[in-house]
This record gives sequence, C-alpha cells and structure tokens, in this order.
Amino acid sequence: MNIKTGIWGFVTLLGAVLFFIRSAPQASGKKTQATHSDSVKTNWPSKAGNVTTIRVNGRSADVFLNDSDTNGFLNVSRDQIANTSALDFSYATLDATHPNLVILVQGAGDIPNSAYTTSSTTAHLSVTTTFPVNRCLVNLDTAEFHCDPSIPITFNLAWLRNDFGSVSEKTMRIETFGPVTTKFKGEYESQTARVNGTWEGFTASENIGNLVDSQNSTLIREITMKAHP
Repeated sequence: MNIKTGIWGFVTLLGAVLFFIRSAPQASGKKTQATHSDSVKTNWPSKAGNVTTIRVNGRSADVFLNDSDTNGFLNVSRDQIANTSALDFSYATLDATHPNLVILVQGAGDIPNSAYTTSSTTAHLSVTTTFPVNRCLVNLDTAEFHCDPSIPITFNLAWLRNDFGSVSEKTMRIETFGPVTTKFKGEYESQTARVNGTWEGFTASENIGNLVDSQNSTLIREITMKAHP
C-alpha cells in the first residue's frame, strides 16, 4: 500500500469525524463509569470494548492535528446545560521502522472547565489528560491492532476565527479507523479558524480548525474503542 495515500486517507476520514454526533441509548448489562456529569459517560460492553458518549449543548472547537507525518483530529466542547467540558482526539504517526504500521493515539473524557475558554471568535485549550488514553499499533494492510495505555497527553492550542468559510449543517455519519468508531448526528453552525500551539511534542502552525455552535440543540458524539481480540 502507498503509505502517503493510506495516511492521508486516514486524515480524510478524521475530517468527517470532526462533526460526528449520535444519540446512544444505554443497553442493559453495560457498566457505566461515573463522571463529572451526565454530559460524559463511558460504558464497557462485555465484548465490544469501551464506549464514550459526549453530550454538547453549546460551543465547541475542532482542529486537524497535522505535523509532518502525524495526522489526526481533536474536538473540545462545553456543555452549557451540565456546565462541563469534554475532549476527544485521535491522531496517527507513521512507524519509522515498519512502513505498513501506524501508531494511533486516542482518548476521550472530561476536562476541567478552566482548561477550555471559548467565544464566538476565539478558543483556547490548555490541559494534560487525566482520563485513559490508548496508544495502538495498527497494521494498515490487515487492520490488526494492539493497544496499551498511554502516558498523559498535554495540549496547548489556540483558535482564531478567520471568516474564510462557514457551515450550517444537519448530518448523520458513521466513521471507523482501525479499532476506533465515531458516530454522530446533529445540527450546528461552524466558522473556520486557524489553530496554533503544541501537543505531545508536535506543533500546530496555522492548522485548519472550526469554531462550532450547536444553536441551542443537543449534539451527542459516541466514540467506541474496540476491545482487543
């Protein structure tokens, strides 16, 4: 497989994931992790893996995490109803020694409200994760993967609206990459932004991002991390 084609195919997929929202009813037999509020819940189905559901009624911000051979996305949100904030992200880096492998880093969960400030024109995220983060080795040819817990990841990113473009959309989508499936359904308005800052030793320099407003509707994003075979 062409490595650049594979990794940029992943980036295209992650672009769709940025706005992916879906309501997920709780099924019987699942364990639910207590979180800071009902806006973020993590469930462990017996076989499927863990499922994190993030509810948002308010503003959020997203960005393509691109730096050299590292590509991915990040979404940070503030729920005005529950008065809580949440972060989810996923990015992949080519394995320097095995050209058919990528290192995938993925996490989702609560963050302190103080870590995320936002307005109609700007946003800022400054946080080190306290929720579980996965570091997976994914085979691009066979889709086989192996995951281990990651060290905490530090993000320091700033958004500035550039008025280059805007979107008003109602959508429903399901996207997968390796062990991660993200679903969403919702209606929102977004404005394009430029994003600068750092994460885990990588640099965002004028990266493409968006400032999103749910327009008083509730958006629910569901992220599933498949259990290891």
